[in-house]
Amino acid sequence: MEQLRIQRKDIYEIQVNDNGDTIVFQLGDLELPFKLDKAFNDVNKIQNDLKSRLIIIDKQKDGKGKNDLMSRNQRDKLNAWKNAYSKMRAAMDGFLGEGGCQKIFGESNYLEMFDDLFDELDRPQADGKSHLEKMKLSDEAIVKRIEDKYKSAKNKQVI
Repeated sequence: MEQLRIQRKDIYEIQVNDNGDTIVFQLGDLELPFKLDKAFNDVNKIQNDLKSRLIIIDKQKDGKGKNDLMSRNQRDKLNAWKNAYSKMRAAMDGFLGEGGCQKIFGESNYLEMFDDLFDELDRPQADGKSHLEKMKLSDEAIVKRIEDKYKSAKNKQVI
């Protein structure tokens, strides 16, 4: 049987934990900047929805059963947090790839986890450039990459 294998180009790989797990980005994917934008906006929306939900819970009458460790409102708040984190992980996995959040954060969820992730992606590395800069996730960078690929050698114009 004959085989055809296309070499994968424009791959950007980041090691995300001490176990050697990595997340891989296909930089040639024109959807990648949209995935980042969507993940960022979705996480912000989920956080805002959570704040609203917590305000509503605080306004509800609270009660605690005789054998309960938590009150009803405490339980509702924890469930709201749990659901929000689940949604935020799903939103970020749309950009990081399936299981990306699991590789980065493991089973732990904490308040600033996604802020920390965005900060780390935008933090300059040893070479002075952030991961986002290296990945060239701006519309200008993508257009330039396409122009460079299809530029005519003679007249330097895109075919």
